[in-house]
Amino acid sequence: MRQIDVTRSTVTLDPDRTHVLARPFRLMSDQRSIKISARVMALREDEVHTLLEGVRAEFGDRQFKIDEFLLRRYNEVSPYLLNGQRLSDERKLLLGGYFSHEYSLEAAALFNPSMVPHPDQSGVLPGSLRFILSLRATAEGHVSSIAFRSGILDGNSNIAMDLPSRYSLEPMQVPNSTFEKQLFERKLQELRLMGGFNRDVLNGLPDAFTMEELRATTTFATIPLDQILAAME
Repeated sequence: MRQIDVTRSTVTLDPDRTHVLARPFRLMSDQRSIKISARVMALREDEVHTLLEGVRAEFGDRQFKIDEFLLRRYNEVSPYLLNGQRLSDERKLLLGGYFSHEYSLEAAALFNPSMVPHPDQSGVLPGSLRFILSLRATAEGHVSSIAFRSGILDGNSNIAMDLPSRYSLEPMQVPNSTFEKQLFERKLQELRLMGGFNRDVLNGLPDAFTMEELRATTTFATIPLDQILAAME
């Protein structure tokens, strides 16, 4: 067997607890969500403005495009409002803020590095290589996420890490346009969800099916699709 010489790098990647991600704050009770929405609706417009400015001042430096995130959260919780209620733009953002929270992606640990060449090698000196480093970040509650760093490996095997962005962003989830029945069935078995109902559903689908075809099945509600999709990633 050929001997491989290995030199330990002096680069240390420490977890940064200030890397926080804005996430939806979901309450266990719809009734409580309705009460919170009613309290926000009862605020005077000048109170809404003052509170929203406080939200922007506190979170703006840590969150990228905070207004866009708050507006998305408002659109998700707007069913808790009474029909026909008109809201100012600022009240929509404030309401979205009441149903949002932050959590630290690297609060517990940062480990399991894996390096691959960066697809963009423009501007890199001869003999050097720009790389992407993926890591497992363990957050509050020991929820794991995939984090990324980048850097340069030069011709002398020296590693220089790029300064990471101060913003943490959650990728937009785009479901696969088609699913393979064999893989889908295997994931159901791994999750111990392959019951009689779900087997009948899969038997009625082609070898490759779309999301629309799956949703059109009459017993689709028995399949926890979000859980399966997460397991297939």
